[in-house]
Amino acid sequence: MSSESARIIGLAALAGSALIALPAAAQVTPSDVRDLIGARAASGESELASRGYVNVGGQTGADRKWTYWWNDRRGVCLTVATAEGRYDSLVSAPNADCQQRADQGFAPPPFGYGGPGRDDYREHIALICYGQGDKLTTQPQTGYQWDDDKRKYVAKSGYELTHQDYSTSVTIEIDGERGRIRPAKNMLPPLRSGGDDGWYDLANLSISRDFIRGEFRLNGANKPKMTIDRRAGHITLDGLTKFNGTCTPLDADRKF
Repeated sequence: MSSESARIIGLAALAGSALIALPAAAQVTPSDVRDLIGARAASGESELASRGYVNVGGQTGADRKWTYWWNDRRGVCLTVATAEGRYDSLVSAPNADCQQRADQGFAPPPFGYGGPGRDDYREHIALICYGQGDKLTTQPQTGYQWDDDKRKYVAKSGYELTHQDYSTSVTIEIDGERGRIRPAKNMLPPLRSGGDDGWYDLANLSISRDFIRGEFRLNGANKPKMTIDRRAGHITLDGLTKFNGTCTPLDADRKF
C-alpha cells in the first residue's frame, strides 16, 4: 500500500470516529407526559387531549409515525413518535413544528447578537425549563356563619387564598445584560401587573460561569427570585410563586 493510500485511509477513519463521537441533540420529555411513554397510541391520544394538547399534524416514516401536538395553555409543542402501535418517545419541539408563530419561541426581534465581530458579541442564552411548583390563587368558599342579629347561622360565600400545585414550563431569554422570562399561564397569579405578551423583564440580572440570577415582578407583593445552576441545568423560582425544574437550551447546537 502506498503512503498516499495509507494517509487517505487514516483520514477517513479519523473522520468516522469524529462523527461517532458527536453527541446527539438534547431532547426533553415534558414532565406532564412522561408517563405516556410506552402507552398504546389510541389511549395516548385521549390522554394528550385531556391534558390540553391538540393534534396539529404529522408524518409517516418507514417504521414509525410522528405526530405534532400543541398545548396552548403551556405554550409547548410536542413531537410524538409511535412504533408498533405504542408511543416510543414524546419530546419537546420548536413551536414552528406545531404551526405556531416564530415569536412564541426563542430569539424574538428585540433579542439577538450585536454583530459578527468579537467586539460586538453578546452572549445569547435561550432556555426552556420543565418542572413543578406552587402559586397563590383564590378559591371559592361556602359555609355558615353566626349572625348576632338573626341569632342563627346564615349561609356565607366568598373567596380565600390558597396554594395551587402545577406542573409546567418557563421560557428564559438572555441577551448580553438584558433578560426576560415567560412563565406558563397556569403559573400566573390572579392579580398581576406588567408583562409584555406574557414576558417579564429580569431585574438585577447577574451572569457568571456557574450561575444566572435575577428577579421579576408579577405584582407588588410577588417578586420571585430566579437562580439557575449552569453546571446542573437546575432552576428555582423563590417567591409567592415557586418553581423547581430542569432547563435545556433552545439552541440545538450547544449547551448553555
